[in-house]
Amino acid sequence: MHYKTMRGLGLALLFFCSTMASAASVSVAGFAFAGDFKSAAERFPYTYKLFKRQQAQGAQAGFSYLVNERTQRIKSKELEFQPADKLVNLKNSDQALMTVLMLTGETVSTEYFGSYYKTFVNLRGDALIFDYKSQTIVRSYPVSVVLFDATPNQPTEERIAGFVEDLIRREDGRGLVTQFTRRLEAATLPKEGAKTVQVRKSVVAPEALALMPEALRKNPAAVEAMVSDSFASILSAKLGISMLPSAIGHAVGGVMSMRLENGDDFKLKLGEGDYLFDLKLNKMVKIKQSENNIGTAYVYGAYGNVHFFEPSLNTDYLNSDFKNGETAVVPIDQIGTDDFSAYQDAIRGLFLKLADALQQPSGKWLTTAAAAKDIEAQVEASREILRKTK
Repeated sequence: MHYKTMRGLGLALLFFCSTMASAASVSVAGFAFAGDFKSAAERFPYTYKLFKRQQAQGAQAGFSYLVNERTQRIKSKELEFQPADKLVNLKNSDQALMTVLMLTGETVSTEYFGSYYKTFVNLRGDALIFDYKSQTIVRSYPVSVVLFDATPNQPTEERIAGFVEDLIRREDGRGLVTQFTRRLEAATLPKEGAKTVQVRKSVVAPEALALMPEALRKNPAAVEAMVSDSFASILSAKLGISMLPSAIGHAVGGVMSMRLENGDDFKLKLGEGDYLFDLKLNKMVKIKQSENNIGTAYVYGAYGNVHFFEPSLNTDYLNSDFKNGETAVVPIDQIGTDDFSAYQDAIRGLFLKLADALQQPSGKWLTTAAAAKDIEAQVEASREILRKTK
């Protein structure tokens, strides 16, 4: 073979090997419950019951097995996910990277609306990449999934558990494990000196809380966590940025605890982000838009405030009230109206449209939805900061 050809093949092989070697090795730890495991049954009642049932059925029935199986399908240029049975390499390396799907929130409510029962289920979590050696978070991508179901009879505990299991296992974009693997597929390791982003707090005003289902009105902290995690999940997915787990209920004294499905406990350091978001849901409204012999159209509105800032320099990048409306048609023969799902659409729509604006210059929604007169300049400044956190 000609020398130049041999040399070309050698260089190509060297490039291929160096490319393969550049992929960081990440061990898959599976599924975990956030927080003190002693209270897991209280905080995650349905997921915990499924977890105990699966323990009795064997390892292949568990959520960790599912997480491991699907993670092996991921195609990533930067990360190489190791099978579950491959031990973490603690030698000859500054880091020992692991990834886990950590469940941070489970919210369920059922209400009766004249002719049917409406069940709402929200599961929230984080796709975490952490360093086993230093017990620190390297990357975190929030995930959140929602299910609404209507039944003529009150759903049994077993049926609701089925809803929860389906939300975790389903393979489309509304499944928790699917969202986990999609975030990991696009994940990158941070560059040296990379800044972190976090939702510091979320406030739901009494006027907005009053329009929530009764089960949620009794637990304002859960509603605030839902708002925080929904925003973080949407922003992270749209912009492709890592976001530290929300400070809301996830850490005590700068330490975040979690229990893996196999019984291993971890305590990860969780400090405050370099850049922070504060959210407030001020109110929600329902306005009749039109009516005919088929049904009535309503506009459901969500009003809130988003504040993005750098605490160390006391610098605001974004601070404005926003509003968003979504239209829903109620059939004329429908007995009872479930407004909560429509309000959820309005809140989610606000977050989605704002995330779109933070991703790239958008249409007129921003100027009509925001109260701040210099909103385009605020969003441009925020956009540049968020780009630098990737």
